Amino acid sequence: MDSKKRSSTEAEGSKERGLVHIWQAGSFPITPERLPGWGGKTVLQAALGVKHGVLLTEDGEVYSFGTLPWRSGPVEICPSSPILENALVGQYVITVATGSFHSGAVTDNGVAYMWGENSAGQCAVANQQYVPEPNPVSIADSEASPLLAVRILQLACGEEHTLALSISREIWAWGTGCQLGLITTAFPVTKPQKDLKPVPERCNQCSQLLITMTDKEDHVIISDSHCCPLGVTLTESQAENHASTALSPSTETLDRQEEVFENTLVANDQSVATELNAVSAQITSSDAMSSQQNVMGTTEISSARNIPSYPDTQAVNEYLRKLSDHSVREDSEHGEKPVPSQVPAQFYKIKVCLELNCMGFSLETLK
Repeated sequence: MDSKKRSSTEAEGSKERGLVHIWQAGSFPITPERLPGWGGKTVLQAALGVKHGVLLTEDGEVYSFGTLPWRSGPVEICPSSPILENALVGQYVITVATGSFHSGAVTDNGVAYMWGENSAGQCAVANQQYVPEPNPVSIADSEASPLLAVRILQLACGEEHTLALSISREIWAWGTGCQLGLITTAFPVTKPQKDLKPVPERCNQCSQLLITMTDKEDHVIISDSHCCPLGVTLTESQAENHASTALSPSTETLDRQEEVFENTLVANDQSVATELNAVSAQITSSDAMSSQQNVMGTTEISSARNIPSYPDTQAVNEYLRKLSDHSVREDSEHGEKPVPSQVPAQFYKIKVCLELNCMGFSLETLK
């Protein structure tokens, strides 16, 4: 009983397979309806333009429907049912494509056919506004010796241009516009030109084919949906390495920043550093220090064993007071008012404390 139900279901499914339904936008009902005038042939592919469409049947035939202004007869311009493209009869078409107002087809032997609107050269015909019937496009590689015909695998059509993918994974283009990817400003391009950047045949990461063709019993499936997990993993790993590098600056960079900071702090006032050296000489025991080297205004102790005894706290505070009073008195003698942008006297006190600390004096004695 179950086998009978299964067989009846499969029979009904086979009847529904390949049927064409259409629906329109705007004020029209959006419920899909059967294409008027279409027979019982199974459709494998449908491609739609602005006002027309193309159907590919399982036996390799091509039908056009909709508004077809490139047709010669008034009945054919707006037919009531799909029209068979007689120019392709006898050819086995494996794929079809449509632009806004033109169409294309590729046969099993790699020949591309174009027809429809041609005002921009999108059908690869010169000086002709319309191409009424499918016309074979001559694509030859001039770089090959001897001259070889290029076999086409797939088409993609825009409003004013057409792109073709060859079996060698090369892109060929004709028509009008920068979307052709060609180095030219002379349009239209009616002779197919090869893009300078060929499409790789295999993935750079996993070496699998980027475009595959699967030959079924009644049709051919062309797929370009390759997804490389290895490539994704490598990309994420590279991104993490880049982020960790950006967040972890090198030791050399930190050393340079510290050096710049120290040099900036020391070089703010050379005169204060000079007076500090004089005071240091007064409060230092005559036999406590060996020779010293002055680098960027900072006195450095050449030996840790020759650290002087702590200076008298009162003497240091008295010197700091005199230094501050001297700065204020000097400004008043010249009749100058303190400028807000100048460094306040407290900065010098802090600076002298830092200098004394670098010389080995404890900051505790300065409080």
